[in-house]
Amino acid sequence: MPTEVKAPGVYPEGKKEELKAADAETAAEVRNLKEACILYSPLTNLPYVECEEENYNDQIRLYQKKEDAEAAGKELEEKGIRVVVREFKTVEVQVPVKPDRPDGEKKRLYLNQVRQQLSILPFMGVNAVCCKLAGRNPQTLQLTGLLPEDFENKINRKMYQPTLQLTGLYLMQEARRKKEYVDRKNLQALDEEFSSNLVKAKLFLAVLPPEGQEKEQKIDLKQCRLPYLKHQNGDTFFPLFTDIWEYQKYIQGKHTLRPIQVPFPEIRKFWVKDAKAYMVNPMGFSLPITREMIPRILEKFGMGEESSESAAKEE
Repeated sequence: MPTEVKAPGVYPEGKKEELKAADAETAAEVRNLKEACILYSPLTNLPYVECEEENYNDQIRLYQKKEDAEAAGKELEEKGIRVVVREFKTVEVQVPVKPDRPDGEKKRLYLNQVRQQLSILPFMGVNAVCCKLAGRNPQTLQLTGLLPEDFENKINRKMYQPTLQLTGLYLMQEARRKKEYVDRKNLQALDEEFSSNLVKAKLFLAVLPPEGQEKEQKIDLKQCRLPYLKHQNGDTFFPLFTDIWEYQKYIQGKHTLRPIQVPFPEIRKFWVKDAKAYMVNPMGFSLPITREMIPRILEKFGMGEESSESAAKEE
């Protein structure tokens, strides 16, 4: 779990260089895979994340062969952990020769979906990949050996909050396990860890500016409308997002919507009439938070009304 992360890449004494060389060789093979399978969690709509037991890396599982992935999935199912196997390949895509002319001449490119999946991991707070190549034992590789150098420096910490995303994933994976397998003590610890990150976070929400003002730099929030989610059972939810990536998954190219970022203590100022709760990352781990829960969460971490107002003034 995130709170237990130790320094990654710790090797047994006397075998450091040998193991590092083996990791580098395997990492090169993984980077060049044209197809692979990844275990996904249907409970979060993202790769299944687990805490590796030896060095406490936060890792996903990647398999070169589908049958290996399916066998691992069955083992997890026996522990009450729900996963699905998703296949990723190299696919041909057509893109405009000139970006400013989307309907013009097209050129052919090849998209490596395996590399694409690896590239999203930093935004999830994942720092390692457990790779199972054909005919070999699983091997945990650091993400730093699989992605280009300085990739971490490209994560805009104002737009992305990997730790918040990661603790939310761990929480919802545990909360939605089969009831007989849920570890209540662990669930409570995960809930507390996520909440401690949440009270310090700035969440994104979508607003719809008045007609004709969609492209203006400054808009009056009082004149904006707020979109909502309608569940199939009729319940209404107000969507919130941990980062710009989750926001973009929700709006799906609807450029009339605008993102704004709001400190968690101020979220209560934004509400949709008759909504049952807020919904954090509706396209991801989908965590509901009722309006009544917010004061209790803030109070628990010493951020009651007076504290949150003071913090807002200092900012």
